[in-house]
Amino acid sequence: MTAEMACRGIVERRLGKEYADWFVFEQKQQETESYTLSMAADRVKIQGSSGVAMAAGLSYYLKKFCHVYIGQQTQQTKMPKQPVLLKEPVCRTAYSRIRYAYNYCTLSYTMPFWDEERWQRELDWLALSGVNLVLDFTGIEEVWYRFLSELGYEEEEIRRWIVGPCYTAWQQMQNIEQFGGPVPRQFFRDRAELAKKNHRFMKAMGMTPIRQGYGGMVPSWHNRHDPSVTVFEQGEWNGLIRPAMLDTASDTYRDYAERFYRIQDEVFGTDSHYYAADVFHEGGIRPESLTDDRIAEIVLRTMLKHDEKAVWVVQAWRENPTPQLLAGIRKAGSEHALILDLSATDQPEWKKNEFGGTPWVYCMLDMYGGRVSTHGEPDVLAREIPAARKNSAYMAGIGFASEATLHNPIVFDLLFDMAWEKEPVSQIDWLKDWLTARYGCFHEKAMQAWEGLLATAYRSPGYSHHGGYTQIFTFRPKPDMAYGEIFNELNSSVIKKPYYDTEAFEKAVFMLGEAADELSGEETWCYDMQDLLRQVLNNRACPIALAARDAKLRGDKKTLQDREEEFFALFDACDRLMCVRSDTTLADWEGYAARAGALYGEETRKLFVEDARRLITTWAGEKTYETLADYAYRQYGGLLKRYYRPRWERFFRSEKPVSVQEWYELAQQFIHSQETVAEEILPAAEQIRSVRNLLWPDAGMSKKAEEQNEKGI
Repeated sequence: MTAEMACRGIVERRLGKEYADWFVFEQKQQETESYTLSMAADRVKIQGSSGVAMAAGLSYYLKKFCHVYIGQQTQQTKMPKQPVLLKEPVCRTAYSRIRYAYNYCTLSYTMPFWDEERWQRELDWLALSGVNLVLDFTGIEEVWYRFLSELGYEEEEIRRWIVGPCYTAWQQMQNIEQFGGPVPRQFFRDRAELAKKNHRFMKAMGMTPIRQGYGGMVPSWHNRHDPSVTVFEQGEWNGLIRPAMLDTASDTYRDYAERFYRIQDEVFGTDSHYYAADVFHEGGIRPESLTDDRIAEIVLRTMLKHDEKAVWVVQAWRENPTPQLLAGIRKAGSEHALILDLSATDQPEWKKNEFGGTPWVYCMLDMYGGRVSTHGEPDVLAREIPAARKNSAYMAGIGFASEATLHNPIVFDLLFDMAWEKEPVSQIDWLKDWLTARYGCFHEKAMQAWEGLLATAYRSPGYSHHGGYTQIFTFRPKPDMAYGEIFNELNSSVIKKPYYDTEAFEKAVFMLGEAADELSGEETWCYDMQDLLRQVLNNRACPIALAARDAKLRGDKKTLQDREEEFFALFDACDRLMCVRSDTTLADWEGYAARAGALYGEETRKLFVEDARRLITTWAGEKTYETLADYAYRQYGGLLKRYYRPRWERFFRSEKPVSVQEWYELAQQFIHSQETVAEEILPAAEQIRSVRNLLWPDAGMSKKAEEQNEKGI
């Protein structure tokens, strides 16, 4: 597959085959990453230095000249009758050499069971966004299976050690083992085949998948398997047993590392030179003699022995990388390392000393656990990315390292647009172009509404937000719950208070709703209204919950009952609202798991569905219920009423506080329920109108909007 063929495929899939002949794609070798748009008779010619450069050029042409938008979640593709002619060529250069995507967690919190079709849609969006470096450990189970088989492990032992798909991220970060399985042997093969298909498209487009590096991980019982090998037990991570680690300074480590890399090449090929590995991630135990600098030097030199072009990708997270680890990297060659400054938008680590002169990537970290909250920092992205380039000697690019994705598209779209902007951009000018493409036309009220959103939810709070603030419907209610100004630690009673004026936010949301006459038929507008109204419902319900708390303390049953009715009116409206799109329902999340598992029989189907439910509720069951429960909460349609509503019912109706054990029992009932419900997809405009009428009585959609054909998305 050539880059030109791959770009044509994007056009056919996202716009339709009838538009493929509108464009002429031509890859042209250039020193810098760039693209040029021009006319070739009545066709649009897109020349680019790579497939992703051409795809970025296609996206720019569609947005800027055709007012067409292809996003990660939604699209608006009302194409003009014929190609829009360019008066003169348009040439654009990427000022970020690297455009990076994903966090380890992303692949487990968002896409653990995605199939080929769903992955292709995501890859198309990555290409249109100009992404050229992608963390991807899809199919890594096959590598570990072959690796451990070569070390003498039996199939059953290996299958017991490899975790289920929902937990793969944390095994690759060396946090856990033996959970969520055992998974059928054929699943490993099939996932590797899926990865290879994805990689073929990536290669054609000029995207590079980042492979798994080897830091010395082995099963925790490996010393019993081979007593001659020195291993360090790593204790627990959030109550779960961690894998053991080899002595990095030993010959055994070098032998195992070479085996691992060789096998990984056999499975996936040798097209990538990037390897991600965080040794002793979020803790870990090692002897005092095995210092970070020594570990880092050995890990990188071993990597380079296998691949002389290797680049070690390291996450800047918590205390990692330590100055000592960076010193070890320097001994082996800093040009062979890449540091991901995971949360540069609100906790920039690069400003300290640029990681000791190591190339690094300016990243946006969001959606911790995949939990939703309407928020973002477009002001920071528009201003700080160009500033970072000017003030840095080692900045290699930009990217997102969110723990999950598929939310707040404005920040993801702006982030990657900034790769092609040398100077800071005007938020308002960018917003105007973005909205015109997103909704298919410029709408004055929509523009005014979004300006209000930029001034409220979509502005930087000025501190580390950990992905927004508490969503009350998914909060575990407690008798001492109260508003707080800081990030709410898990299992605390703190409801993180909004950092913006909620009344001003509501006015902006209401104003966007006033564009219904012209925009309610657009998927993009319906998506935006769904999410914004969800946030308003949560905002409104917070003080009601606190008033109910006070009524309980006073023993005021009448007021408590009134607050309960008010609370559940908002709660149930939210559940229905989240059913206007299939991909915001529990059925969608469960459905990918069920279909993936069903290929291997009923037992695996059940296992995958239960793991999908477990991850977003108790996280990993009894071991993590008191530390990680609700970390990955979701406000899916169907999940709200099936899992979260019973918790709030007990709060309102129980005289005694509900114990942690009772919460856990409710979760267990949900996880192990044999019932799978395919939620009815409700007409979007109708539900949006219904919620608006609930929130702002007598100010709902106009008669014209009511008469429009309802569009269920």
